[in-house]
Amino acid sequence: MNLPKMEVKCSVDCCNYWKDNHCNADALEVNSMRGKKPDTSDDTCCTTFKPFK
Repeated sequence: MNLPKMEVKCSVDCCNYWKDNHCNADALEVNSMRGKKPDTSDDTCCTTFKPFK
């Protein structure tokens, strides 16, 4: 199965997957915060985030 590849812009430069304002993770997971239905992007979060060590 071929999954679509897309450019993901990211400004979180303390993430392990960040490079030149882009996300370089193999997969990206975004979930709603606090288990509620999101109304805005502020109600979502990137759970792929991995801090630099």
